[in-house]
Amino acid sequence: MPVFKKGPAGDVKNYRPIYLTCVACKVMERIIARHIYDHLIDCDLLFNMQHGFVRKLSTCTNLLESINDWTTIVQNKRSVIIAYIDFTRAFDSVSHGKLFARLYSYGIRGDVLKWLTNFFSDRTHQTRVGQYLSAVAKLLSGVVQGSGIGPVMFLIYIDELAKLLKSCGIVAKLFADDVKVYVEIINTADAYKLHTALDLIAE
Repeated sequence: MPVFKKGPAGDVKNYRPIYLTCVACKVMERIIARHIYDHLIDCDLLFNMQHGFVRKLSTCTNLLESINDWTTIVQNKRSVIIAYIDFTRAFDSVSHGKLFARLYSYGIRGDVLKWLTNFFSDRTHQTRVGQYLSAVAKLLSGVVQGSGIGPVMFLIYIDELAKLLKSCGIVAKLFADDVKVYVEIINTADAYKLHTALDLIAE
């Protein structure tokens, strides 16, 4: 079902596809998602600057941490450069092959990985507007927004980017697919760090 997001209502690009699945499937997804999430937390696998879909964290904690950092920098009479990135259709662009490889590397294997592979592979979808249905189309990528398993799958998928950004020497704060990167500027090398991080995001 297309749900209006923002902008002109007549533009199809301004709608987000939300999948309507059966109750039994949603219950199964939530059970598996909870166990996978517990595994990620118990093994300390998730980047600690991700605030989206993470227990006890939110947009508020994301903003408070950032503002605290920026205030400290300004009080020390230094400059800070901040860049905001919002990936276009991030949830719909997740490569299934890369997702399965990431799941395996995070220790999610055996029957659970087989179930997830079957869940995401060879899916088809139709769009419903009112009483009308579109033709059936293959779902080639994405983590099924509106599902119980989608959020935790996206966290795993984007987690490697978060860790790579940290290795650039900058600070990264994430809320799902919204990324904020910033760096305290002391010399030109610091500006170069941010430039490297932005190149990495683009790549």
